[in-house]
Amino acid sequence: MKRLVTLLLAAGIALGSAFGTANAVELKAKGSWQFGYIWHDMYHGKDDTFLAAQRLRPQFQFVASENLKAVLVFEIGYGNWGAKNGWAIGTDGANVKTKNAYLDWIVPETDVKVRMGLQPLGLPQFTFMQPVLEKSNDMAGISVNVPFNDLVGLSLFWARPYNNYSVPHDAIDLFGLSVPFTGDGWKVTPYAMVGVVGEDALDGASANSATDQFATNYYGSDVKRLVAGLAPAGSLLNKNASSYAGMNDDRGIGWWLGFGGELTLFDPFKIALDFVYGSIDMGDGIAWDGNKMDMKRRGWSVSALAQYKLDFVTPGIIFWYSSGDDSNPYDGSERLPFIYGRSVATNFGFDGGSYEASDTARLSFQGSGMWGIGLRIDDINYIENLKHNLRATYMRGTNSRGMATRGAVPSPFDTLRSSGYDGMYLTRGDQAWEFDFDTKYQIYKNLSAHLEMSYIHLDLKEAAWGKKVADHNDNAWKVGVYMRYLF
Repeated sequence: MKRLVTLLLAAGIALGSAFGTANAVELKAKGSWQFGYIWHDMYHGKDDTFLAAQRLRPQFQFVASENLKAVLVFEIGYGNWGAKNGWAIGTDGANVKTKNAYLDWIVPETDVKVRMGLQPLGLPQFTFMQPVLEKSNDMAGISVNVPFNDLVGLSLFWARPYNNYSVPHDAIDLFGLSVPFTGDGWKVTPYAMVGVVGEDALDGASANSATDQFATNYYGSDVKRLVAGLAPAGSLLNKNASSYAGMNDDRGIGWWLGFGGELTLFDPFKIALDFVYGSIDMGDGIAWDGNKMDMKRRGWSVSALAQYKLDFVTPGIIFWYSSGDDSNPYDGSERLPFIYGRSVATNFGFDGGSYEASDTARLSFQGSGMWGIGLRIDDINYIENLKHNLRATYMRGTNSRGMATRGAVPSPFDTLRSSGYDGMYLTRGDQAWEFDFDTKYQIYKNLSAHLEMSYIHLDLKEAAWGKKVADHNDNAWKVGVYMRYLF
């Protein structure tokens, strides 16, 4: 690992020197080193209960001027200590990935900023969740920011998250627009996005084309997550991403409209709100039982938070609601379609932990088909450099139990290991409680230690899933010790 990082730094310095001779390019480096040690009972003895892992993200900026720079970010890991691909004794695996590679430049004689290449792209977010496309996602595309004045601006992007390039109708293109308004003590940003989804971008293995199998083999779990967010829950495509969906359209058209904002006029009191509605239509398809079904998915989500920041503590409350399916699995889905959403409502059920070296969201990454309310006491700080967060959250499903009783969706325990794709499918009778207690100690300016403790109780109803599943009401816990070095 030391040799690898040394080579990367040396290469960056060499490139910087080479460019510097002709163009006076300045090389800047920053990044993050993260280490995590996690004890958990997610799978009740069916998997390891301890995980040691790390993730490194060195970033290099090649700055020609204040108007032009190139950025290159590598990602090493996450690496599970003792596993293959460079993390076991005697192994030197290919574990270096390109996370970002983009060019930033300003249109001459203007304030218009352009970014081209592999970059973090997403929709606006003011609360604890962006259920459609969260900004930490890395996609290839072009984004443009146009500041008209201090009050209003315009942001545009075109992104291509998937493209097989070997068969027709195999790409996904996203076109986004947002208009941020900023005033004294308030911000509001309406936005819109259109997605053009090729049939073979979702389907990994067409019955009539061997080349289509490349999509599933190449993209793997990312295709499954994408399918889970765009296809109805009862479709054959969602149940098995490598099976032909029977779509009769070459491509599907999706669209999303939303807005978000925050009010800080009465500081230290703050409130924030996010709302989004989305729809996608991919023609006709095949249901899990072989019947014909409508490949439509449309729904909405709203989230809100209110908090009051005091000198030594910040109490607050959060709420969200996401639409759920009705009892008819053949008329499409009533849940919000999404590309790569994310919620940080909790540390264990969702993706709100401080550590990024492993994804341990147990219930969902984006909150589809759920609602919840949470109380939190954050930033408890009575000792210098030491902070605590204490949170309690109640969650419940918004889907009809008819989807479960008809067999259109698997039970939550059957989907536990793949909950990151679309989350556990919870009906209106299913509920969960989560309790989180976090501690952060700032050892040095750039080095922090974290302790996170979480507990979840999941209560499933017999009327939806049957006695065997209902009697297996679930309790799970996680304790993590993390180290983070930022420079």
